[in-house]
This record gives sequence, C-alpha cells and structure tokens, in this order.
Amino acid sequence: MYRDQADFFSYYRQLQEQVRGEVLRESEEQILGTDSNEMAKYVYEQCAIAPIEIDKERETNWDLQDYLKDIPANQREDFYQCEGAYPNFPCQRATVEVPIIPNRHLSVIAGLRAATHSLSYSDRDFNWGNDCISRSFETKGYEFKMDEQRIANEVNSILQSINDTINWKNQSIEKGNKELYAFVWDTIEKRKGEIAQNKEKLSTLTKTVSIPLKKKQSAGAQVVRVAHTPLVQRVKPKPTLPEEYVLDEARINDIIALLDNQAKSFEQTPKAFKELGEEDLRDILLSNLNSVFEGGATGETFSKKGKTDIYLKIAKGNILICECKIWGGKALYDETIDQLRGYLTWRHNYGIMITFANTKDFTKVLKESGGAIQAHSSYTNGFRKVGDTHFVSNHKVDDDDKQVKIHHLFYHLYYK
Repeated sequence: MYRDQADFFSYYRQLQEQVRGEVLRESEEQILGTDSNEMAKYVYEQCAIAPIEIDKERETNWDLQDYLKDIPANQREDFYQCEGAYPNFPCQRATVEVPIIPNRHLSVIAGLRAATHSLSYSDRDFNWGNDCISRSFETKGYEFKMDEQRIANEVNSILQSINDTINWKNQSIEKGNKELYAFVWDTIEKRKGEIAQNKEKLSTLTKTVSIPLKKKQSAGAQVVRVAHTPLVQRVKPKPTLPEEYVLDEARINDIIALLDNQAKSFEQTPKAFKELGEEDLRDILLSNLNSVFEGGATGETFSKKGKTDIYLKIAKGNILICECKIWGGKALYDETIDQLRGYLTWRHNYGIMITFANTKDFTKVLKESGGAIQAHSSYTNGFRKVGDTHFVSNHKVDDDDKQVKIHHLFYHLYYK
C-alpha cells in the first residue's frame, strides 16, 4: 500500500542537507553581519512545509453523482458474457469533501507518508485538490446497490479517514518544521562561530567608520538622531557588519595640538596651577576641548569618566581615551600605563597620557619616563620622540595581534 512512498522523516533530512549547503554558500558578510534569528527565519521559510488548515468558513459536504459506465464482457455473468460489453450502465458514486485553505505545498504533502498512518487505506486513495481533500466510493453499480444506512456509515468512515490523515500529516509537519528551524539556527550559529574564530577574517570584515571631528561652528552642538528602519519580515535581511569607530591620525593630531597648547600655557604660570590636583587640571583641559571641537555622533563630544580620564564619547562607545596624572616616579608611571590599557579595548587605535611634573629636575623625569615606556610589559615597538616632551609608543591591548599607539605628553609645573 505504501511501497516506494517517501516519508516526512526522509524528506526533512534532505531539507536539512539542502539548508546546510545554502548556509555554507552564504557570504561571510551575510552570516556575520545578520542576526541569527532573522537569518534563520528567512532560510527556514524558504523551505519549510505549511501544515494543512481546514477552511472553517466552508462546510464539509458529501454528494451523490449519477453516471453511465460501460461494463466489460468479462465482468458480466457467465450467461451474458457472450453478448459482449454492457454499454451505458447507470451507476452512482458518493464523494466526501473536506474544504481546506489553499496550500502551495499540498502536492508535496500528498506524496509523503506520515509517521502515523492507516493500514486499511492509503492517502493515495484521496483526491488532493487545491482547496479541498476528497474521497469517493461507489454506491451503485453492476449487480450491487448500497442502502441508505450503509451509505451513511461509509460517508462517516471516509470523513474520519480524511480528518485522521490531515492530523497525522500535520503532526509530522510540525515535528519536522520544529527540528528544521533548530537545525537552521544551529547551522548559522556554528558558521558564525567559525568565522569569528578567525581574528584576521573578523578584522577584515569589520566596517571602519571614521568619526568626523570638527571645529565648532556655533555655540551648541546638536545631537544627530539616527532613524532605524525595521526589517521587512521574511525578506532576506541585510548584513550589518561590526563597526570599528576610529579617528584618523590628522584628527588625533588636532586634539593633541589643542591639549599641548593648553598645557603649555600652564607652564607659563606654574604658580597658578601647581597646587591643582589631577581632576582640576583635567577639567580645565576638558572644558577647552568641548569649547573647540564637536563630534558628528553626539552632542557631548568630550566627557569625563572615572577619576582622571577624558573620553571622546560617541553614540556607541568611547573611541579616544586620555589619562591625566601628576608625576610620581617610574613605578607610578608603569601603573598609569596599565590603567590606560585597562580602559582600552580591541576597537581602540589611540590613547593619550598627560603627565604634569612639579619636581625641579624635569629632564630626569623625561629620561625615566622614556625608559619606563620601553620597559613596560605591553610595549611592542615604535618608540620615538615627536618633540622634547612628546613621545609615542605602540602597546598590546588584550590581543597580541592588536596594537594601540599611545601618545605621552609631559608638562613642567615646578614653582619655587
């Protein structure tokens, strides 16, 4: 009865292999830059089977149809076989019909055997129409005729068989769909993990967004509001790649030049600034930065976070960090480098350390600091003097393959 008929289990196993191939063929940008749930829903709905749904707006019905049929000679009684076929013999059949919502997968569903099925009839006995499922049986023919009670019993039996078959197939579909979605999501997550494990690949796929930092044109900076357009359901989601917010080196140099000019003005009147603490000096520099620069991603460009830090703050993070300290010796400077590195992440490209020395021997401070920088465990290479009191060096941050350039600025606030 069910010989050579495929079942739902085998069909869904094939779907899983098909899905796995589709996910593997997707671009790394699509996989890495798309939410796994959104991508899984899209892939899943391209191949999942919709269950059969009975149309409750229409009635289940049955009907009798009269028709004429030629009876072949070999089906007649022996006595009449010599007379040949019996043409146009009046016959009758009954058809039971269950209305359903049109389903584009119906032809696939009809050809698959459910996990639960009857051994007394086959779903191939049904007529799988576009908007109904029906089954017919003969009520009158050559030498036989059903009475009304037998017809009624057969109608009820066939109606039950149609409903049972719908339920059994839907159970297999719901189970297969559930396992299919889980498989799709898991396959996407595994591929995303494999891509993410490759640091170089992840870095390559990262979208670099340059933050415009410009001189203020007006007294107040305006907040830029980004409008988010929701994804259209079941349309292939567009990848949103990881974003690395950076300032180009020219903007960094502009910020350093402003800090340098401000701090050098402290040196011209050291008596006024010698007694100020780290936070007070920081706040003066912070005020000056905010009076000159504005950022394209936030109204509050520079802000303070922590005890002695200055942050260039944008909507999705802090991309430039400055640390202000009073010189306290080589050991303290080592700790200050570690403190700055503690704020920096893989996404940062620069850091700034501003050190105020109120001791008499400023030359000794510069020598000790240069040695401390190059002896630090995070130092990799690139130490050089930009000016007499401005050094740069490259340091590791968390990842041995990622370097951050740190600018070291020193200012003398000694006063007898």
